Amino acid sequence: MKILYVNAGNAGSLGLDSFLCAPPLALMYLTPTVPEHKKLLVDLKANPNISESTIRHLIQRHDLVAISSYTPSIKNAMQIASIAKEYEKPVIIGGYHASLVPEVAAEPMFDVAVQNEGELTYPEVVKILERDGQWTPRNLKGVKGISYKNEGKLVVNEPRPLIKDLDTLPMPDRSLIGNTKYEYFGATIDALETSRGCVGQCNFCCVKEHTPNWRKKTPARVIDEIAALSRKTKWIAYQDSEFTINMNRVREICDLVIEHGFDNQWHSAQVRADDLLRDKKTFGRMVDAGFKMLFIGIESAHQRSLDRIGKKLSVDTVKQAIKMCHDYGVAVLGAIIIGNLGETYQDVLETIDYAKELDIDIGQFTALTPLPKTGLHAEAMARGWIEDHDWTHYDFTRVVMRTPDLTRSQIAQLVQKAYKDFYIGPYWGSYFFSKAKRYFSNRRNWWFFKMMPGFMKNIKPIQKLVTDLSAPIKIERCEDAFAKPSKFVMAVPTEAVPKKTLPIVE
Repeated sequence: MKILYVNAGNAGSLGLDSFLCAPPLALMYLTPTVPEHKKLLVDLKANPNISESTIRHLIQRHDLVAISSYTPSIKNAMQIASIAKEYEKPVIIGGYHASLVPEVAAEPMFDVAVQNEGELTYPEVVKILERDGQWTPRNLKGVKGISYKNEGKLVVNEPRPLIKDLDTLPMPDRSLIGNTKYEYFGATIDALETSRGCVGQCNFCCVKEHTPNWRKKTPARVIDEIAALSRKTKWIAYQDSEFTINMNRVREICDLVIEHGFDNQWHSAQVRADDLLRDKKTFGRMVDAGFKMLFIGIESAHQRSLDRIGKKLSVDTVKQAIKMCHDYGVAVLGAIIIGNLGETYQDVLETIDYAKELDIDIGQFTALTPLPKTGLHAEAMARGWIEDHDWTHYDFTRVVMRTPDLTRSQIAQLVQKAYKDFYIGPYWGSYFFSKAKRYFSNRRNWWFFKMMPGFMKNIKPIQKLVTDLSAPIKIERCEDAFAKPSKFVMAVPTEAVPKKTLPIVE
């Protein structure tokens, strides 16, 4: 069979999405499980643009459409699936949204939805389709980890146990992305996974629902995957939910990175502040191995808020960890939630000031968002705080819920104010001047100037967005300002598509 893989991308949120466009690693782990079938990837988050007529042509040329989608991109997925159904093509969907909302299989355009990890479930479902020519309630009945329809009624099968030994997974298929250029702050990037799951219990996070148990790859397997990356790739983005859970393993990975000469590439990972302080020696080894940027969840300036969300982290620990990163020349991408439960308007203003005081290099300010299956979602639903149930708006910038202390309009205003105060400040260029002083004073920071042109290019949309706050902001205006139109884009060279029949949209 010929399978068309679709990365539904994202609806276009600000924050990290403004800087990062990484390869769809989940699909790259999936395609090797069915190596006998031909494959092509359409990546709705990458460039260049591609027309709907091209999408239609590609669907007609394939026997199966397999889609991966996050919650805010589910409408993109539904649109593609609906086109596939016009040509009577079978459609399977997986990813975070299908895992958290198995009811998505009740939608008429989806035949099967895969929950949680797909490397064992997906090939089984594909084999059934290849053998029988179609999916039926009868031949899907015994497949663990899927949902589907039976005479119009939703069926959710028994969950499939998570994969215990991640080293048994096939190597990710990097040929799937072709010659597509993925970027992080204007420099080339590739993605890496060294573990799955998280041990944290943050009530706003859906990772513990999607992959509830933390499992790791051995350092030897990790270095094999790094070795498979192009040496021309500047950034290696570790997509673990929390890279530093086991610092002994982190140290072993760093030792191998240095031993194999991969320390001349820039490494980036999501970490916890307390892990870095708990083992400063290993943190130093991370620096030696080329870790240039770390993503740290700051969330709030108020300890009561950290306790309320289950962060199990102190404000003082965050301050110490960020200072240590800066002392060693490591940039910090700090994530802050706007509108935490229990916070007043003044509390959020103090958190915005706190982010500036910490002098984090990149600030990501996200509206409190009740993702499905999270503790936050359950509480917000029970108390009637959610006022927008359109999954497309659950992108962390558009505001879908109020709190007892803040209206949606107030949260929207505060998100804009956070970006304005952090990236623009009292005058244009103040953000860059404030950072340049620290970078010049510490030789360890000089690497940052190499990525500055790409960074400045990516920061401009945020600056432009929040320059005019003179008029009161209504919630509708804020949503319009943050929303970006979804675009069809193709993750293979456009030369591979017959141009006479497939016009490209410029």
